[in-house]
Amino acid sequence: MMHASRGGRGRSRLLLIGLAVVLLAGGAASVSAANIDLVVMIDTSESMFPYFDDVTNYLIQDLLTAKLHAGDTFHLLSFSSTPELEISLAINSESAAQQAFGRILLLHALGRYTDLVAALQFLGSYVKELPETNPKQIILITDGVNDPPPGSPNKADPAVVQAAIVNAASAMRREGWTFNILKVPPQPAPGEEGEKSYLADIAQALGVTIVPYKVNDSGNLTGRTTGFPDLSFPPALGKVGTVFTAPFHIKNWKTEPIIVKLSSIQSDGVELLQQHVSVPVPATGEAILNATIRLPLSYPKGDHQASIQLLFDDDPRISPTSGTLSFTYTGKGGLPIPRLTFLYVLYIILGLGVIYLLIRLFLYMRNKLSEAPITGIARGQAMRAGAVPVSALVSAPAHGGRKLSSAGVRAQASATHTPKRISLMSVPSSTISPDHVRPTVASIRRAIPRQPMQQAELPPLIEMRVDLQNHRVGFRNVHRISSGSARTVGGRFSSYLVFLVQVPAGIGEIRNADGKYVFTPLRPEMFPALSGPLDDCLETDIPFVGPKGREMVLHFRQWVSPLEEINKLMRQARSSDG
Repeated sequence: MMHASRGGRGRSRLLLIGLAVVLLAGGAASVSAANIDLVVMIDTSESMFPYFDDVTNYLIQDLLTAKLHAGDTFHLLSFSSTPELEISLAINSESAAQQAFGRILLLHALGRYTDLVAALQFLGSYVKELPETNPKQIILITDGVNDPPPGSPNKADPAVVQAAIVNAASAMRREGWTFNILKVPPQPAPGEEGEKSYLADIAQALGVTIVPYKVNDSGNLTGRTTGFPDLSFPPALGKVGTVFTAPFHIKNWKTEPIIVKLSSIQSDGVELLQQHVSVPVPATGEAILNATIRLPLSYPKGDHQASIQLLFDDDPRISPTSGTLSFTYTGKGGLPIPRLTFLYVLYIILGLGVIYLLIRLFLYMRNKLSEAPITGIARGQAMRAGAVPVSALVSAPAHGGRKLSSAGVRAQASATHTPKRISLMSVPSSTISPDHVRPTVASIRRAIPRQPMQQAELPPLIEMRVDLQNHRVGFRNVHRISSGSARTVGGRFSSYLVFLVQVPAGIGEIRNADGKYVFTPLRPEMFPALSGPLDDCLETDIPFVGPKGREMVLHFRQWVSPLEEINKLMRQARSSDG
């Protein structure tokens, strides 16, 4: 019992380890390249005034110019006393994003009141009316204080306000939208020290964490708020050759690992990346992406500030993707020798083996061809010496009129004269008659009698036609049916195809029974006029009913080529004229 228990615990550990590996692999998948609808709702009350410029200049500008791409949409909502739509923009060009940012610069945080309940309700209704094509990502920027104007229905008891806020946030969570909350200002504004902040209630209802605004960390505001990764270009690389490595620093702000895949580095339209490279980045961690760069041979020597553009697979919304590489090009390493990997060595060995086999085959064929005329010379000498010709031995009857076998021929020829194998270089020219024609392979083949070949009789070609269906479709419905075999009739993959209307495959078959053709309905309900197989079905109309009750007729006949039909018509016309 103890051994069984230990074995069960061991299997459980292995199962848990395997499940953890699968979850880690899934979490480390590449960031999706799908387009998004980004909705930013920003508080424009007076409490936001000291931080409003930082939020717009760092967060919103970075989103518009670096994180969003063609196919995304950007929506900016503001709220103080009432919620309002400021911008709704489809990102289709860099100029459109710049114009939208110019419109944002006209906003100011001067609102006297903050109706947080109305803002959340408006936010949920607005996002729900957007097309469902792209996933939704929402960023809420506020301090969470609810201070509606006088007369507002949302100026009520804190418990009532809290319930309304939780209901609005829970409804948005059920939609499956991605939510980010940035708390600005991080501390209560003057005059609001005693006001209740409902951000914790909103975050709990949405299942997200609150990102506090850091005054001295504006450069990382976008990554901390949205989770989009950041990239840093390397410092000056110093002296480099034709091939060198550039280390790029990747920062992952998400709470799960990601994989960043670099597919291209371009400078003035020239590809510099030697090979694709990828790097896994741990959750809320950092990693170095080492890109191998190969400069063209025509690249000038000296100091360079090369402007480059990075392209990533799956578009992880990493930024910046354009920048400058500083280096001094020495021009060394212009002709690098490629590394000999295992596959290169294997290919070289296989190539040498093929070349060796071709050479051996060539030498073998040359030797065989050189032996044919030598054998002819030996036979000529034997004939002049009085030996019996091989052709006479083959054709002469022996032992009661029976022809000798090839073994008997060789035996009789060797009894008369046994020619030795003579090297071509050892035969003197005087022994070869000038009138003698050396036999060739072709002449030997012509001298060997051949048995006449009897051509096997083939069954005729059988054509199927369907009324109102085009039969000029080549040989699609013309087949040769061997004796004892059959061909199917119907739709889809049947041998004889009915394509005028849609019918099932294999509604019938035609069989060659020793030269007599028999049609058998395989779907009797489609052939009400037939009670069973139809013998001698050629030149007979076979009615059938399609799936929708359409009546049609099959007709089998022996195929006649169009040229023969034309000749027949011409002969008939000529005989009628006579």
